[in-house]
Amino acid sequence: MNYDYHKYSYRTQKRRKLRRSRDGVIWGVCKGLADWIEAPVGFVRITYLVLLIATGFFPLGLAYILAAIFIPLEDSLWD
Repeated sequence: MNYDYHKYSYRTQKRRKLRRSRDGVIWGVCKGLADWIEAPVGFVRITYLVLLIATGFFPLGLAYILAAIFIPLEDSLWD
């Protein structure tokens, strides 16, 4: 049997780039992450808030600010 294992490899799928959403609540980081991992945005926001409180605000708060600075905005439909 001639079976091509590489045909169904994850590398053959086109991966979308991580972008911040233009219609997010604060800076669009959670919505952009939710779109990227194809998860409900409410789940990502609640998970982030629980982890933010559990870690004492510092590591995830800093990570959110850095993500807002370094992750580019999604392309606008009007550009």
